[in-house]
Amino acid sequence: MGDELLNYRVSGNGNPVIFLHGFMEDLSMWDEVIPHLSIQAICIDLPGHGLSSVDLDSTPSILSMAKEVEKIITLKKIQQAIVVGHSMGGYVGMELMKLVPTLEHLILFHSHPWSDSEDKKRDRERVANLMLTKASVFIREAIPNLFHNPTNFKNAIEYYIQLADKMDPRAIGWAALAMKNRFDLAYIMEKKPEKFTVISGENDKLIQVSLLDSFCKQNKISSIILPNVGHMAHEENREEVIALLNTIF
Repeated sequence: MGDELLNYRVSGNGNPVIFLHGFMEDLSMWDEVIPHLSIQAICIDLPGHGLSSVDLDSTPSILSMAKEVEKIITLKKIQQAIVVGHSMGGYVGMELMKLVPTLEHLILFHSHPWSDSEDKKRDRERVANLMLTKASVFIREAIPNLFHNPTNFKNAIEYYIQLADKMDPRAIGWAALAMKNRFDLAYIMEKKPEKFTVISGENDKLIQVSLLDSFCKQNKISSIILPNVGHMAHEENREEVIALLNTIF
């Protein structure tokens, strides 16, 4: 980080939509989705992922990630835009909604606005340590767990494993700690529910989907739960995700 911009790619024409990937992913996760959307897509590699570097001596922080994304928004002179954030990218998106109040809408895609529980914080620390000692083992255990039916998505799983294998394990550990350190931002959604949409997978093992859906209903936030889907709906039910996004954009 610092003066160097994050790696990003702009494609298409239309209203700008900023796409933020999840943990151990990069901007390529959207490659099979974006061609089917009538928008200008700005896809970004978050710090330590894809072709974006990260200062490993800096304090791990989701807010610092969001500030790096904000630099691209400023450079591109983007006033109004929709943000789509997958998992960790949704956490970054929540901070962006604070940093750039003119942003129109955030789609939390397999993501939520809360901070980690104490158990989850300990798990993030475990992941950060594993990345320094047994990165390959962790990657091969974690990625299949993102899918509801892993046996049906062997090619996609192998793709994401290879993607994660190419990343600096220290950078992935930094990102895990950044997620551990993040703040609860649910109050932002409560204040302006019309600026948020939540898309969840019915069988997502990483998110308390029923609790999230109840929170959305209570606060009149648009909440969509996709059946027979885990944490990776863009792979597990791509056609439905494309159709959904086209109704929102």
